[in-house]
Amino acid sequence: MKTDTQLQTFWDTIGMCPQGRLAAERAWEELWAGGAGPAAVRSACEKLFCAETGEEGFKALQTALGEDADGMKTLCCLARCAASLRPAYKERGIAEEIYAATMGFLSRFTAENLQKSGRPRLLNGWWFWRQLSLREFRLGTLEYEMVQDENGKRLSLHIPSDAQLTQPQLSASLRQAKAFFAEFYPEYADAEMVCFSWLLSPALPALLPERSRILYFQRNFTILQHDPHADAALEWIFPDKNVPYEELPERTTLQKKTKALLLAGGNIGWTLGRLKKDAFRTE
Repeated sequence: MKTDTQLQTFWDTIGMCPQGRLAAERAWEELWAGGAGPAAVRSACEKLFCAETGEEGFKALQTALGEDADGMKTLCCLARCAASLRPAYKERGIAEEIYAATMGFLSRFTAENLQKSGRPRLLNGWWFWRQLSLREFRLGTLEYEMVQDENGKRLSLHIPSDAQLTQPQLSASLRQAKAFFAEFYPEYADAEMVCFSWLLSPALPALLPERSRILYFQRNFTILQHDPHADAALEWIFPDKNVPYEELPERTTLQKKTKALLLAGGNIGWTLGRLKKDAFRTE
């Protein structure tokens, strides 16, 4: 585990909000004051650095930490793991700004939950083993995850909530990704790029204006699969997806139209698409 000075440096690097820093560090102090076993936490964290054991490690970490409703114990553990990963980036020659952007997953989600609920929370920590195992990197406005399964090697594109879906930003990210993987992970240099997201849903053209940036992003993919029943899109569109449809807010045009779609028995769903070869070249 890293020292407090190193942790403070990490908070600065990723731009963690003051409320998140304070809550995470308080949770850390309470954890050890409560007599939690350092060996169990350390053992679980070690598994987060390997793609094959990442999910197992996160489950073990949750067990070792005990009650952690807001995820602040988890945040501090993940931050300390991420801080310890900095030398691995330097040894590989990966730029500091890529390290900061990739690990910024933690500060972004903490700040978003602070805005939604009024307190810092980390509810998506289960995903972070991908960053810790050097399987996912943020390169410009998008994140790229190396995936190998029965279909071979692929790069799975993820869209951060603060992504700028403009042609220049997307094109720049794609160029950066091609150069990055060619240099550091050449086995993925020519890998197929896919995206599994609500942003590719065939329901969206009826809800958004023609020149919507989301629709621009969508048009650069060939649709492979669509699950019309998945409701995960709602957590990205509304502050709280667990309220009755009648009570969903209508602060944006997308919220208003999505609410109307839901009340009419429709849904946005979740969609898998393959990036086209000429993607993001024109708007």
